[in-house]
Amino acid sequence: MPSYKEYKSVSEFPLHTQNISREELEKAYQELRTTYRSLTNSRGQLVRRQSEAKTNLVKLQNNLKQTTTALEKVNAEREKLQKSLAHSVEVQRELKNWGDSLNEQVGDLKEQMNATNQLLEEFESVYEEVNKEQGVLAIGRRFYLLLTAAKRLLNTDIKDLVFKNKTASAQDETWAQETTENINRRLLDE
Repeated sequence: MPSYKEYKSVSEFPLHTQNISREELEKAYQELRTTYRSLTNSRGQLVRRQSEAKTNLVKLQNNLKQTTTALEKVNAEREKLQKSLAHSVEVQRELKNWGDSLNEQVGDLKEQMNATNQLLEEFESVYEEVNKEQGVLAIGRRFYLLLTAAKRLLNTDIKDLVFKNKTASAQDETWAQETTENINRRLLDE
């Protein structure tokens, strides 16, 4: 830190110049003149530094305004992105749910189609069996078999048949599992 120059206090100078000799008066004048020049230089430096500080302050204020504006824009963009991301996540969730729902519907339709095919195959097998039988006495039996097969084909609820198939496949799976009970049953059967 720069050292400050010490100046004489005003009280050290005499108030009236009548009692002072000419030499002392000239010496005091020279000191006052030197001190005044130094003070004027210091005052000029102070004014210059003050104007530089004001300029720097204006620059800092402008930079602060620009930074604040940029920060507000960034925050606005961040909020937009967050809203967009939230919307995107919601749409993605809805699409996944919709896809899962469609997969379930397709699975149900396949099961219904398989059940319908099963009913048709049963009817066809009865029809082929009836066609193989010949003779006059078999006409009543053939008619009864065809009528029963047609009744089953037309009156069977597909949903009930799908449920029975699911239950049967679930039971098949329990027999296929490698549990101690199933292994013991196989050993006893053999």
